[in-house]
Amino acid sequence: MERILLYVHFNKYKRVSNHVFYQLEQLKPLFSKILFISNSHIEEATKKKLQDEFGISNLLERDNQGYDFAAWRDGMSAVGFEELKNYDSLTLMNDTCFGPLWDLEPIYKRFEADTQVDFWGMTNFRKTKYFEEHLQSYFVTFKQQILRAISFQEFWTKVKDFTDVQDVIDHYETKFTQYFTGAGFTYQALFDTRLEEVADLIHPDFTYYKPFTILEKKVPFLKVKAISGNSFSARYLLEEIKERTSYPVSLISEHIFEYIGPDVPCLLQDKQLSKDDKNDSPEKPVALHIHVTDFQIFDQFKEKWEVLPLQYQFVVTTADEEIFAQLLEIISDRYQVLLGEEENSMQAMLEQSDLLQKFAFVGHISTVILVDGVPQLDNAMRRELMDMMFENANASIKALEQDAELGLVIPDHPSLVRYGLFEQEVYRKEMAAIWQELHCQKTFDFEQYPVFTRVYGGFLWFKPSALIRLFQNDYQLSAQTEPQVLENLLVYLAWEQDYDFKIMSGTPLPSVLDLQRETERLNQQKGQLAHKSLAKKVRRYLSNLFKS
Repeated sequence: MERILLYVHFNKYKRVSNHVFYQLEQLKPLFSKILFISNSHIEEATKKKLQDEFGISNLLERDNQGYDFAAWRDGMSAVGFEELKNYDSLTLMNDTCFGPLWDLEPIYKRFEADTQVDFWGMTNFRKTKYFEEHLQSYFVTFKQQILRAISFQEFWTKVKDFTDVQDVIDHYETKFTQYFTGAGFTYQALFDTRLEEVADLIHPDFTYYKPFTILEKKVPFLKVKAISGNSFSARYLLEEIKERTSYPVSLISEHIFEYIGPDVPCLLQDKQLSKDDKNDSPEKPVALHIHVTDFQIFDQFKEKWEVLPLQYQFVVTTADEEIFAQLLEIISDRYQVLLGEEENSMQAMLEQSDLLQKFAFVGHISTVILVDGVPQLDNAMRRELMDMMFENANASIKALEQDAELGLVIPDHPSLVRYGLFEQEVYRKEMAAIWQELHCQKTFDFEQYPVFTRVYGGFLWFKPSALIRLFQNDYQLSAQTEPQVLENLLVYLAWEQDYDFKIMSGTPLPSVLDLQRETERLNQQKGQLAHKSLAKKVRRYLSNLFKS
């Protein structure tokens, strides 16, 4: 069989994800020709890889005008409608899914042998009050009898370059199936969702709301939104994929991290720092920055870091002249004590950026108050953070040394946080504002999505290159910037530079209490986000109704 594939790619960072390369590798044997259509411009090295490794010399770059349907239109024009008639089938596909999870060849042979089917897809969207039942366009195949029909060319040549994706959905995604059935052709879905129970669904989109059913029915592709949009259950979905298929789930985790966010719940299980049984000393000098606002606290805890190997050098800062004098009286040769201007511990660290960036690895702690008004709780949280920092110091540095993609190692949530005895506001608007001020290239909606990581007190081990956005000399934090804003932002700033993070183990909680606490917190966040999402959808549908 002579088959042709028009594959549409889009990536907001103008990259090609590894799950796409895997996809193309698996699809290649099925098709006589593959046209790769990118709605975002890609680098020359990527183009060369597509040609050298996958034999894809046919590549069309275009702006994302009209989205997938306009891209397929342009792809057909590039191939030529007359040439398309010579193929036994044309498959339209985009990169919004992972897979194939199972072999596609038997599926193609099944539909090719079925003379009652003129075009087919993987899944369908059931009829609602808003639109008719239709095949979902992420994977659709047209047989030769449609390709030779006048109605086929007429439909595609009339596709417009809509700038609103909802217009594309309203005019093409939800209409093309009815258009071709109206022209006398028949279709079928590999998984016909019309036969399934949907009483518990807000909308009958199985690819989003029922990903486990998608696996159960052995649909070979799983939508990316099934993972990113179901972050609370996605971990179990990944385990199911690993158990039921040979698909490398690392491609899913990698894509979610790179393009969705660094601390999506399904990723957190893999963030735990491995214990270092050998407790080897670091190979390179390490700077430990200690900002002192309370001399007594410094003196109380200094034995914890002074037992570290000699590779650790201590850079101590304070903005208090009296404390500065006290420090000079008790420190040894391992210390470098500096009198600065910043009271804020994070800003004090940035004040010494030139010095700290000379080290391959840096740690940061401080004596600032963690829990206002309750000294006993403040001391308890500080002690737990200190224990995690220095019991895992060598393991943290070793991990940073061995993993080029690792940028931060942070303590786990302290017990007070996990027990629900200590909560602080998540400064979402402030985080978003700093993200813009730093001219970060990646996008993350801090006001929409939950933020799961927090570097309490700014206690962490890191590579300076992971936080280069903060260390840049041309950026100055406002004096009014709350330290908690940066504590929430550090993991994301490392992610901006393509660095991952690990979490040091803390004091374990009783499993039932831990589960109850986390379940309550996650359900609250999930409910809030679901409410926002539903409200947005209702507004969109009402708007569309008024337009019609």
